[in-house]
Amino acid sequence: MSRPVIAVIILVIFLGLAGGGILGWMFLNKDRVALLSYQVEKVDGLSMQGVVATEEKLLESEAILKKVIANLNLVDEWRMNSEAEAMAHLRKKLIVKEERIGSRIRVLYRDKKQERAFAILKEIKAIYPTYRSQAVERNELPPIVPVSAEEANRSSSVDPVPSTL
Repeated sequence: MSRPVIAVIILVIFLGLAGGGILGWMFLNKDRVALLSYQVEKVDGLSMQGVVATEEKLLESEAILKKVIANLNLVDEWRMNSEAEAMAHLRKKLIVKEERIGSRIRVLYRDKKQERAFAILKEIKAIYPTYRSQAVERNELPPIVPVSAEEANRSSSVDPVPSTL
């Protein structure tokens, strides 16, 4: 074999190993997602964009996030210096958006560990209904459609936030 052929073979092997390493690193460092979805009643005079913005503001409020951080001991688990730092991290990874079909709200949490993403959303699900029901009483948010009505409409039942405590 001539030198140029050996050089090409070495180059191809090197590029293959580098590409495989980069793809492996990207796979190991990607965020896993946990999803919470629920349907809200349609109310005249309220746009879904406004409802989503209010839901996001309430979900990212200090009252809720401080309880989540304290209950799951996230400051120590993430090795952060303060609760404020952990709260900023939670806000960055929490996504609230509208599903285009129906009047559903999707709450997503991204984390490197799938179990932790589920644990954080489970804790939010336990804390959030109290604050949301207060917002409904103040007419800031529309009520949640009961799960039985969702099933009657044959919509997907993706672990909805309970409408009652």
